[in-house]
Amino acid sequence: MNRQINARLPRRSNAKAGGPMGLEALTGCKWIGIGNRQISTWCMKFFQNLVFALCICGFYENNSFASAGKNGPKIGDAPPPLILSETIQGPPMTEISWDKLKGKVVVLEFWNTACAPCIEAIPHLNDLVGQFSNRVVFISISDDNGDYLKKYLKRKPIKSWVVLDGLLNPTRTAFDVHGIPHTVIVDASGKIAAITHPAVLEAKNLEEILAGKPCSLPAPQLYSPDDRDVVAVTNPAPTKDVVAVTNPAPTSVGISVKGPFPQPDRGPFGSRGWGRSKSFPDFEAGKASLEDVIPAFFDISPKLVFAKTKLPEGLYDISAIAPQGETLELKQQFAKKLETNFGIEVQTKKQNVKVYVMTVCSTNAPGIKQAQRRGGGGQRPGGFYLNGTKMDDIASLMELSLDKPIINETGLAGRWSVDVKWQMSKSELESDSTPDSDKVIQAVREQLGLELASTNRTVDVLEITRTRN
Repeated sequence: MNRQINARLPRRSNAKAGGPMGLEALTGCKWIGIGNRQISTWCMKFFQNLVFALCICGFYENNSFASAGKNGPKIGDAPPPLILSETIQGPPMTEISWDKLKGKVVVLEFWNTACAPCIEAIPHLNDLVGQFSNRVVFISISDDNGDYLKKYLKRKPIKSWVVLDGLLNPTRTAFDVHGIPHTVIVDASGKIAAITHPAVLEAKNLEEILAGKPCSLPAPQLYSPDDRDVVAVTNPAPTKDVVAVTNPAPTSVGISVKGPFPQPDRGPFGSRGWGRSKSFPDFEAGKASLEDVIPAFFDISPKLVFAKTKLPEGLYDISAIAPQGETLELKQQFAKKLETNFGIEVQTKKQNVKVYVMTVCSTNAPGIKQAQRRGGGGQRPGGFYLNGTKMDDIASLMELSLDKPIINETGLAGRWSVDVKWQMSKSELESDSTPDSDKVIQAVREQLGLELASTNRTVDVLEITRTRN
């Protein structure tokens, strides 16, 4: 057997949330990497493939509590300015400011169409709008593609005003929103009266605020990006302290494969990725397909994986761990495990393929800026948003919208925040088809200052074949 396995330590984050929006904070969210699986339609691909996403919807479905960023405004503070880009439904943009809303009670709802608990909250919020339409202003702030959102509202009406956040989400950033849905209520005096989750907001709470009384909603749990490596233990009546998790270093290579399992009806699935420990290599996959696990484990774009045989169906729980310095041994042992358990062989080889080479063409593009900390974001119909992400991961996300792998030759180090939206074609809007690659490339050039040039390159690919008996 002439098999080659690359020894490079994988650092590409790959995981997928069963709910459409991934996560960033444990007070309503928890960290996860999101990855690159190709699904049959653009809609499914969008809903199940994200990078470092903002909130895990399966978590929110069973935990309707509020979280708030430690760096954001608190109850009793004046709210930050509303820096918006477009009114989708409601008055002109010139009428949506705190000066224009002075003397009114305002409910801000941060959401988007990719967030399952946000969608679940729409009927409840519509009921509240119906009850308080003459006394309370409801504003839903989204970061969706405007074309897509207009189409979405035709089949899922929302009674509130609906607006788009500005480029790079300045309003959400100013409010330090780490997970959606996220509700902020401003009283008639122009002060924040409550920060909550829409599922727990009741008519009596709005009546309290309208009457000038303190709101009886509980204070939100505070979150900071510095808290991302701890696990918050949450019960219906929270009494537990935050618990730090420490894993001992392994003394030998260990690989576990369990499954297959069916796809769950709800909740997260498909997570896969390398751990964040710098002292030893560890890989975990939870209810993930081999189609997703293999490129994630071998740190290669799914578009550079060529399966010459059909992969086993079903989802698997997989863990792989090794002592420091034994990454190559771990990869070799994992390859043997694939042979033993599934009868498939993987090997790396050189192959000439069509790719996009990504370079910098402008240094003052409006949709990109340097970031100090790792953040969240993800793909959405007609675009994507990422906050505090390395350029390699940005390239990986772009691959979902294009028909070729992307080679990053920008030379841009550190972390970056990007926000891009392209013009959606009629077929993309009506049938959830794959985006027009020319529109994507144009948007990336104009909004991010990045050029994507199509060419041929000889690169490492991963070939999967059936083992020879």
